[in-house]
Amino acid sequence: MNENISFLDFEASSLSKRSYPIEVAWSGQDGSIESHLISPAGIEAWTDWDPEAEKVHGISRRELAAAGLAPQAVCDRMIDQLTGKAIYTDAPRFDGAWLGALFSACGRNSGFELRNFDDLLVQIICPNQAGRTQGLVTIEILKQEARRQNPRRHRASWDVEYLVKVWKLALFHAR
Repeated sequence: MNENISFLDFEASSLSKRSYPIEVAWSGQDGSIESHLISPAGIEAWTDWDPEAEKVHGISRRELAAAGLAPQAVCDRMIDQLTGKAIYTDAPRFDGAWLGALFSACGRNSGFELRNFDDLLVQIICPNQAGRTQGLVTIEILKQEARRQNPRRHRASWDVEYLVKVWKLALFHAR
């Protein structure tokens, strides 16, 4: 596990196909977390909004307008911080769609490949696939422990904090 690893999470306007990213967070390998709200201002296609999603993440349109960064600034920062890293997420399909929407809104391609967090955990807990069934049980126990230690959810930074916690627990368990 000598890869330069980062964990990533997005929050979005909804879960529909027309949703757009409103917050992104990622970690450094040291566990530090950087998070940014993303302003939809100036992006004509970014109009979809689900009040139920707002109840989950707690981010209002007003907050995005007041504190959100321009998508271009977020893209620039992500490229600066994440290029060359192995980026893991627990929802590659959704996070990949929002990553694509963010960079597309800026007329760019991120070049990032999002990897499945669970695959990383399997590599750590049962690297030779020996004891895979027990390894999957162990992974679920580690996730439950991380949720107990980090009960806050549904903000990008909190969700990245959870991923870091599970990863550290897996590394400790694998020793």
